[in-house]
Amino acid sequence: MLFRYNGRRWRTVIRLIQNELYKTFRFKKLYIFMAILAVHAWLTVHFYNAGGEWKSVILMPNGQSLPLTLLNSMAQFMTVFIPIYVADLITGEVKTGTLKMSLLRPVRRIEWLHAKIVSLFVFMTVLLVFSIAAEYAIGTLAFGWGEQTLYAGSLYTQTEGVWLTLRLTFSMLLPYMACGMLVMFIAVSAANVSTTIGLSIGVLTAAQYLNAFEHLKPYSIVNQMYFFHEYVYRINGEAAVQSIAVIAGYIAVFYLVSANVIKRKDFIL
Repeated sequence: MLFRYNGRRWRTVIRLIQNELYKTFRFKKLYIFMAILAVHAWLTVHFYNAGGEWKSVILMPNGQSLPLTLLNSMAQFMTVFIPIYVADLITGEVKTGTLKMSLLRPVRRIEWLHAKIVSLFVFMTVLLVFSIAAEYAIGTLAFGWGEQTLYAGSLYTQTEGVWLTLRLTFSMLLPYMACGMLVMFIAVSAANVSTTIGLSIGVLTAAQYLNAFEHLKPYSIVNQMYFFHEYVYRINGEAAVQSIAVIAGYIAVFYLVSANVIKRKDFIL
């Protein structure tokens, strides 16, 4: 009997996750975000080719180097994309009454939260995959593929460069997920979409000011979103362990407080 119950429970969870993933790919702003990333890459290449007084971040003009060149800039977009997505994902669902309908079915609140977390993870992964593909394509069309990948003053073969690009890019899922959990806590606590977006962007903007204090800088989630890949690249033991611990702390703390809010909040009224 317990096995049948567990099997039924798993089927419910899987259907819940499938529904969330369906809504993720139906989220029109996802494709707007993709377009913004592609336009940003194109403009960077355009201004480099235009020359003049423009100071470009491009040091080696070839397709295989462009994704790593633009990796830092991804954080500035994610600090806006994540709040907008999470606001629609959670606060918007509460406002429209969709959540009430979900909770009237045999869906536990914690399962609902877990499905949202999976959806957020997929959303960020899709954006990262798209950014790599678009930047490879735009860079190659503009400059050609090139013979080597340049990153942090070092040259890599084509195979090494692709592997490095994938490793560093997808390592950023950790700090992005930590940011997402913080925003998710704001979303489950906020009254409306505008509050979620405004407060989230405000908190993340304020977190950037921690970078002015060297002893606080490592604890800023925004700092981790910008520079975590550099710790991964250098394989700096102490810095990497500290960064992972900070990120894990953000994820754990904001998951627990979000779960507590979800458990106590009355969404049915």
